[in-house]
Amino acid sequence: MRSLTGVGSLFAIAIAIAIAGAVPTLPARTAAPRRPVAWCYAQTGPLEVVRTVAGRKISSLTVGRGALVPVMRTEAKNGKTRALLRVIGLETLASVDGWADSGKAEILPLDRFPSDEEVLRQLQLEPPSGFAAPSVAVTRWLMKQGDSGTALVCFVASSGLPEARLVAFLPAGGKYVRGPELRFPFSDMNPGIVSGEVRDLVGDGVECLITHEPFRKGPEVLGINMVIRRLERGNFATLWTAPLKSRNLGSFSRDIQKLEPPERNVGTPGTVTYATVEFQASGKISIPVWKATIGFFTVGQDKPVDSVSVSKACAWDGSKFEPVE
Repeated sequence: MRSLTGVGSLFAIAIAIAIAGAVPTLPARTAAPRRPVAWCYAQTGPLEVVRTVAGRKISSLTVGRGALVPVMRTEAKNGKTRALLRVIGLETLASVDGWADSGKAEILPLDRFPSDEEVLRQLQLEPPSGFAAPSVAVTRWLMKQGDSGTALVCFVASSGLPEARLVAFLPAGGKYVRGPELRFPFSDMNPGIVSGEVRDLVGDGVECLITHEPFRKGPEVLGINMVIRRLERGNFATLWTAPLKSRNLGSFSRDIQKLEPPERNVGTPGTVTYATVEFQASGKISIPVWKATIGFFTVGQDKPVDSVSVSKACAWDGSKFEPVE
């Protein structure tokens, strides 16, 4: 016969199990996402940002001139101060953290510029919601506007939104208020702008935003343009556009025909163009110098059968730079 003591022990265990099952399990505490503590302004850029693991460098990337990047923390080591920056890669819209020498940039107070949440509020944009919804990336540049102060230009993009926006926020009463904007359809996993930097090209104290912008006109007709814009009369004005890469292998000419001047060959059937741009001083103005190699292809060939090289300095006409083509 089982003792009363043993029965009592079993009864107590059963009650404990029942009580434990009746009490809901508390979710594990998740760490709140870190918030920026300041801004890093790459006024003279480009600024190298180094990614490290266990104190060892694993990779690096470059922040363009004029970029305004969140600072997650700072530290002093061996007499030098460095800042941990959160940088958005526009090709993927993913953010990475890396260290930069804060002595090569300007550290600005956090409350001087609007947060991501304030930018989205002014744009009346609702972030994508739901399980595993993609976040909205906000990339910033500062553009000096002569005696009118400094504009904050933001590129706002997410794979969960149908289009990306390039928006200027203008200083007013100690705040930044929404100004002109441009919209870029989000297609082929392409947000519209993949890099940017700021320069005073005209020499009048009104800075320009220089961007690299992918384009696609078909499966085999695609490329990347460099576009120079600045703010004029309350809008974004395009001062220059030129291809850095242009590929048209969707169709081919029966015979290779080289056009004159040679830059007219860019984008013609059966051509692939690779180009670089340098800025050359011309008085107080810096003009873009476009240098390209244009390769000619025929059906079934994976290498060009001929090519031409071209270098073109695009002069300033008082309102914009001379076009390439």
